[in-house]
Amino acid sequence: MLLLYITVQETIYREIYIVILWGSSFAYYIMLIKKPEMSFILPNRIYSVNIYHKSGIVLYSYNFGDATDNKIESARWGTILIGLNHILSEFIDKTDKIDVIQTKKSDIVVRYENDYGYALVVITNQKNEIIENLMLGFSNDFNSKYKLKLLDIQDLNRLIDIKKFANINKLVKKHFHLYI
Repeated sequence: MLLLYITVQETIYREIYIVILWGSSFAYYIMLIKKPEMSFILPNRIYSVNIYHKSGIVLYSYNFGDATDNKIESARWGTILIGLNHILSEFIDKTDKIDVIQTKKSDIVVRYENDYGYALVVITNQKNEIIENLMLGFSNDFNSKYKLKLLDIQDLNRLIDIKKFANINKLVKKHFHLYI
């Protein structure tokens, strides 16, 4: 509109440009007031959500997008992370756990659920409070929905049937819908 006004010199184009400018600014400020977290969510990316049993078995994995590198990398990092924590738990206090691993391209954020014997691993471009809150809400819903199944596989000598955890897509979409 501004270019049209400059070239044609018609005041109607200038007025339309000003109305559009003010309207979009007003809408942006309303969004910023009503949902300030949107300014933090938009630059964030989540690459994958993984749930690992304390034995290192992947109970569930959801990849955002269709990059196959993320699948390989998330499986590799999850296994390394679970193994490392198992080794470290022999030497240090059980409450000391790794909660984030920073790599060149991403942060691997971990939330442990010691009562249920699993770890929620989210691979994102940066760790922040919004990601942690989404993980907390997801963990709470996951714990309430799969409590009996999780308690059933606490014993490491039991057979773990990961098909029982196949319907987690709804939970992932419920909690991480802004990133899908």
